[in-house]
Amino acid sequence: MKGRTLKRSDEKGALEGLPLYLIILVVIAGVGTAIIAGWMLSAQSTELGSIEVDEDEVGENSGATIHVTTYAENGDPLEGVTVSIEGCGTGNFEEPVRLTDENGETEFNLSEVDLNVPPGESYGYITITAEYSGEMTRTETATILVTPRD
Repeated sequence: MKGRTLKRSDEKGALEGLPLYLIILVVIAGVGTAIIAGWMLSAQSTELGSIEVDEDEVGENSGATIHVTTYAENGDPLEGVTVSIEGCGTGNFEEPVRLTDENGETEFNLSEVDLNVPPGESYGYITITAEYSGEMTRTETATILVTPRD
């Protein structure tokens, strides 16, 4: 070969930079893995698991309060659940549909409406419906017996 000179790279010099590249690669891979893991955990949706309804004795014009607590499937209180009440005159609530707070709670004070048992009936029902849209919409209901006034 005429006029060509091949330069040989210094193997020791090439290896000196490798640990720095390796450290950078490990840091980037670690950060990337943390981002992907965080994204995957946040992508898991929370679903409505159950509702708990505590009511005082409910009768016509009783002034009772209905407390509703909603729970996720894992048992934690669930915020942002739409809770509605209907039956026996509860449609007269100014707000018959409410959202649960950060403790998964909301309440309906029955003194705000005139409860009434349907004419000719010996009792009536109030239905509490909780609805939450996570990965899919789920609805839970509870029924409360209303007795006529004495």
